[in-house]
Amino acid sequence: MSSYLTDEEKAEAIKKWWVENGTAVIGGLVLGVAGLFGWNWWTDRQDARAESASELYSMALTQFSVGQYTRASAVASELTEKGRGTPYAAVGWAMIADIAVRQQQDEQAIHALEQARTSTPDRGYRQILSLRLARHLVAADRLDEAETLLGEVAGDAFAGLRAELRGDIARARGDAQRAREFYMEARAAGNDTEFLRLKIDELSA
Repeated sequence: MSSYLTDEEKAEAIKKWWVENGTAVIGGLVLGVAGLFGWNWWTDRQDARAESASELYSMALTQFSVGQYTRASAVASELTEKGRGTPYAAVGWAMIADIAVRQQQDEQAIHALEQARTSTPDRGYRQILSLRLARHLVAADRLDEAETLLGEVAGDAFAGLRAELRGDIARARGDAQRAREFYMEARAAGNDTEFLRLKIDELSA
């Protein structure tokens, strides 16, 4: 980012980047891991219920990928019901959250992610969902909830994203110095994205 941009222009650049790319930062990871996890589970337990859930997931993903969000949401909702007791229930909720984000329905996205977290039996996937939920909670100015949620995310694999979100919380609270420290920690952990660099640049101005 050019050093000649004003603070307002930098802030606007961050917002624009988020609108264009932010939903894919963790959202794509959520759906990708969910699909792999669900497929692995299904291949281990090929019963009628799992097969039906797998077919619904494929149908919802196809509709989602071509922008048919109303249809995708309906199929994903069916998946959360028929996929109960399987990893696909969490997958369905994660997809509903993604659709809600694209339709700017923030509270619905938060609700869907909360449901996804409680639906998945997999600890690693739950932590990915927690990171995504924390991001939405920060955006909704529910900072204490986001901070508590991040306390449940452990492991080096999530260190960069966790530190960045803690930086977001500090920035939202007006603590620019602490926010920058967390952002630098995130970069040191390998989370060196364009979006993170924009935020660091904004604080360094």
